[in-house]
Amino acid sequence: MFHTDGTIEVRLSASGYLQGGFWEPAQEGYGTAIRDTTMGSLHDHVINFKVDLDVAGMENSLLYTHTAQEEVTHPWFDDDWGKTVIQQKITRDYIENENDALLKLPVNFQGGYSFVNKAKTNRWDIPRGYAIHPGYSPVHNTVVGSKRLLNNANWARYNLAVSRRKDTEPSSSSMWNMNLPGGPMVDFHNFFDGENITQEDLVAWVNVGMHHLPQAEDAPNTRTNLATSSFFLTPLNYFDSDVSMDSLNAILLHPPEPHSQYTFDDYGVKPAQCIPEAIPPFEYSGLTAFGLDGRPAPEVSLEELRKAAELYHRIKLEL
Repeated sequence: MFHTDGTIEVRLSASGYLQGGFWEPAQEGYGTAIRDTTMGSLHDHVINFKVDLDVAGMENSLLYTHTAQEEVTHPWFDDDWGKTVIQQKITRDYIENENDALLKLPVNFQGGYSFVNKAKTNRWDIPRGYAIHPGYSPVHNTVVGSKRLLNNANWARYNLAVSRRKDTEPSSSSMWNMNLPGGPMVDFHNFFDGENITQEDLVAWVNVGMHHLPQAEDAPNTRTNLATSSFFLTPLNYFDSDVSMDSLNAILLHPPEPHSQYTFDDYGVKPAQCIPEAIPPFEYSGLTAFGLDGRPAPEVSLEELRKAAELYHRIKLEL
């Protein structure tokens, strides 16, 4: 979604049937009963976005802005509380090495990360930038160290990571990674080999998702309102002021006299009247499957589609 202040919001929601397991009371620590003999199993959803962001040019740096409290003394204070006060202070640090750019969000969200161009400043002589701001449910994977998840999903361990952009690193994973935890086709950690990331062409790898603790309301479908995650790319001193004030369809209200109507200035932009076409009655046209080339696949039965979708859960045996 594009906001009028220059912010780009990336948001997604998940839904669908839970992959259930057999419920018995001994499983209480690993899920929740959702039917008489069915449980929803505890799991994480983590989805990785590659963000190739160029701020005022291709040469950018990674800025970490964070806050902390400090105690300062004001000699002119002469009340009963003493001369010291505790207040907040901003610290700005540049992260210069890829190896230091595998990142988790600070405690209490007291800080954040942004791409800035040191060579390009706004009117107030501050480097122009865009912040990568967490939205709904900023999570990373809970399980670390499992042999079945050894190196094939290293990207999921962090909230975000920043590396030099390379054509040889197009994605953080591969469809084959699931089957090769010890030697995956794409090992995300190999992207981070100690290179300098000061005023370079950078990419951010941003994770969204949720820790899914199943509940009865997840049946029959997971609710999209809770299974929602997002992040924002938002201007950080990129402009000189709030550019949404320059919107042509802004309306300026003038305070009226008591008991009279507001007067307003619409800058000559009249509201558009758009009447959409009537929505046709819903019709079920059956399932359409697509191949890896994006073309419609030959028609198959629902049973065959189900078997294909569940194939990775199965080990075929002939007795």
